Amino acid sequence: MPARINFPEMSINHKILAVFREDENMRAAVKLLENKGYNVFTETSVFQAIATVAGSRMDVIILDIDDLELKEMEFFDVARKINPKLFILISFSYANREKAIKSLERGADCYILKPFYINELLAIIRKFLDRISHNGSILKESSEDRKSIEHLALRVAHEINNPLTTISGQLQLRLSEMESSNPNYHVYMTLEEEAQRIAETVRGLVTYAQLRDPEKILVNLNDILKDVIYSFKDTRQEKEVRIIESFDKDLPFIMADKEQIILVCKNIINNSRRAINGRGGLKVATAKGMDNNVTVTFYDSGRGIPSNVIDKIFDPFFVVNEEERGMGLGLCVSSDIIKRHGGTLTVKSQKEKGTIFQLTLPIDIV
Repeated sequence: MPARINFPEMSINHKILAVFREDENMRAAVKLLENKGYNVFTETSVFQAIATVAGSRMDVIILDIDDLELKEMEFFDVARKINPKLFILISFSYANREKAIKSLERGADCYILKPFYINELLAIIRKFLDRISHNGSILKESSEDRKSIEHLALRVAHEINNPLTTISGQLQLRLSEMESSNPNYHVYMTLEEEAQRIAETVRGLVTYAQLRDPEKILVNLNDILKDVIYSFKDTRQEKEVRIIESFDKDLPFIMADKEQIILVCKNIINNSRRAINGRGGLKVATAKGMDNNVTVTFYDSGRGIPSNVIDKIFDPFFVVNEEERGMGLGLCVSSDIIKRHGGTLTVKSQKEKGTIFQLTLPIDIV
């Protein structure tokens, strides 16, 4: 039996992604890594793992390949394009040794045979992380990495949007020829709304990948909010949530990218709409702040955000619960946009009481 390796408890900022389905060895390893202070994420499929790698800078992936299908081997290529410095450690049972060889050929860095001693896994990870820390190799996302993410997003958008445009067009044609009293009308309407939701998700992914610096013009936030709220009229979304306006009539103009601010407001209202789920209201208020700024505050009476996850609410690909729709990019993109404007986006929430989002933007008309 190998000698036991004892590591001191520590607080580490390194991010580790463990990808596995049902494996007690891996589950125990994740628990111990967390106890040692590592920031550990878990996913159950390589497709979810790609989204996590694209959205958050991972240092290490531990991939259980026992359930990996040959067609999923492209994961290694995609992961490398997103983050060339990623350390990929595979674990496998002896029966899958041929699959392990293929994984190493496709880009895995190291392997560990199951069942493994957890301290053996820790030793491998720590050795790698110590090396890159000493070499200063953990760097900010490079322009090449960003281009890879953008290319991936555009390719996904192209593959989805082409058939989706045909489907949506056919649905709209059927709806235009159908009376609302037709028993199939609401079925087609639901299908069309779902098609639009997919299109919105794809747009969100592309926006996240192509987020640019703001092109500022002189704008009035009251006018922007009125247009955004009006866009929800006569839709199912509008029927699900009652929106109350409380606008400061003397609100000063500011310099901002109008299209980006519209996107932020839509994202926050959509988030509130999902939280309310047809059982409450949303108040939108504007005001001139005390520090030469303006504020927009969104008060909703929804289910609230659990205190143990509220710090992650602006992380990419994060959703409060798995039943939520969307990719979890809206609030992440919104926070980034507001930061690029020199402002802040904050959140306060109380479980089953509601949530308050407040964005603050500087008054800068020079």
